[in-house]
Amino acid sequence: MANNSFWLKIAALAIFCVLNVYLFLISWSISYRDALTVEQVRFREEMPTMDSWVNSPFGKLKSYVFNVTNAEEFMSGRDARVKLQQVGPIVYKIVGYNDVLNRTETSVTYRKHRYRHVEFVPEESVSPDILNQTIVQFNSVLIGAAAKYSEMPFAWMGFNPLTIAEPVFLPGSVYYFLWEYTRPSLEAIGKVIKLDTNCGTLFNALKEKEEVYTVNIGPEPGIENFFRIQSLNDEQLIQERLKRSRSEPDESCPINVVGTLDNSLYPPFVQRDTPLRIVASESCRVLPLHYQRDQMHDGLQAYRYALLQANESAPACMDSTYGVRLPRGMFDVSKCVINDAPSAFSMPHFYGSSYDWRQHFEGLNPNAEEHEPYLLLEPIMGVPINEKYRFQSNTPLPDFKSFSPKLQKLRNMILPVFWYEFDMDHLPGFVLLMIRFNVVWLPRLQPVLMALQLFLALWSLLSLVRRVSRSRSYGELYRKLGGGPDVQLETVLNPQPQHDPKSVK
Repeated sequence: MANNSFWLKIAALAIFCVLNVYLFLISWSISYRDALTVEQVRFREEMPTMDSWVNSPFGKLKSYVFNVTNAEEFMSGRDARVKLQQVGPIVYKIVGYNDVLNRTETSVTYRKHRYRHVEFVPEESVSPDILNQTIVQFNSVLIGAAAKYSEMPFAWMGFNPLTIAEPVFLPGSVYYFLWEYTRPSLEAIGKVIKLDTNCGTLFNALKEKEEVYTVNIGPEPGIENFFRIQSLNDEQLIQERLKRSRSEPDESCPINVVGTLDNSLYPPFVQRDTPLRIVASESCRVLPLHYQRDQMHDGLQAYRYALLQANESAPACMDSTYGVRLPRGMFDVSKCVINDAPSAFSMPHFYGSSYDWRQHFEGLNPNAEEHEPYLLLEPIMGVPINEKYRFQSNTPLPDFKSFSPKLQKLRNMILPVFWYEFDMDHLPGFVLLMIRFNVVWLPRLQPVLMALQLFLALWSLLSLVRRVSRSRSYGELYRKLGGGPDVQLETVLNPQPQHDPKSVK
């Protein structure tokens, strides 16, 4: 029995030694952080971060509308410019959902529901009863229709008498303009032809759209291609632009989604010069991300990207709206909104635009801090950790030649309708913990673990040799291995004195 116990200990020490040597050699040849990241791109269902992705996007949608404070004075000619007062934020909590439809080793197909849950947050809005407050806005139904049909010959001949009773400015509650905005004339036309009659800005902005993405996952396509899009709704081009386009757009038109991203996850190990483009579904286009600088957020080093640049020229396929040439810093989105209404996106308050808004308006205050849209990306794991997605919807107007005098007062203006900011919530605590573990702690932990593995391997090897050699101590093992002669010291007690003490006087 004792002999069996001896050999069991020998076997256990041998296995423990080989295991630690193996772990040390593996640790020497790989990076723990890289290995864990490769597991992340496999995008397994049991990943601890999967629930956070499934229930995304999540954050606050902050809407801002413009109240016209001098409507009568402007229409009468007493004021030359329209005075605008920003009203907001009007805050809604947003939670989306990504429904996985199919998964393979190299791809995943999912349907994105961006606005599965929408809830008004009165305590974070500018006023708890803001939805009931009355404001005055441009009559966008009248003005938008006039701008849309202004290119048609003699359209004014029928338009002017039909809209003679329609005012240029409308009073109404904030809720009305956001969720239930319509006009009797629009409802009457909607009974005859197929037409969306509810022009509420948020009602239409938060409508469910069909978004079925197929993206790359796993190491096989290359980790640099992780979550890059293969198709959107089984197409490589954004179809809204094609179905309503008079001509086939060329390759320079940013509507090809292949290799782009959906802005939920990014490839790992992003460099500052890595090309990144995202699908902006609300504007039916692809947006390139522009690296600005490194920035700290939640204790993590991130790359800051701008979604638009100041005075950026629009692509040729998006540089005009119904014949109105757009200034720099704007692009056409009329093919993406209800009834193909004339519409262009810019940064809020016309920040970064060449449009000289001061000729027509007062009360705007464009600045980068409040109005520049940006994204903060943790580059090692490719996870967005903060986002301020900001855009303003505008109505570009022609010169309204031959139209009624009330419309001609608005000629060549670009009317700001409303703007919004999607403010991404903080990541869940366990997701931040996992990012910090992989990005910050794991590179520091690896050399410590390697030193421990080497120490345990040497200790188990020495213990194995000592037991096999039947040495009772490591000192005895050292001597047996030729560490020096075995010297013994002996003390001898002599009972006889060496001299007679009596002889000493």
